[in-house]
Amino acid sequence: MTHSRVVWLLAVCWIALSIAVFLAIDASSGRSWLYLVAIALGPPVALIRLWPEDAPLTAAEMMHDHGDRS
Repeated sequence: MTHSRVVWLLAVCWIALSIAVFLAIDASSGRSWLYLVAIALGPPVALIRLWPEDAPLTAAEMMHDHGDRS
């Protein structure tokens, strides 16, 4: 599984868990909806923005294969 897929899977699980807890405590006021949006979307957005990505290939690496061949 690639790193970006793991990040998105974690984000979706967090949002689903937040919604499940929100529905379990039967919160229905306007302020509760604002809290849900902040708690459900805040951490996944931070996770996606701060997760280190794989370094892109340089032009030299693309032109010259560095793989081991037998």
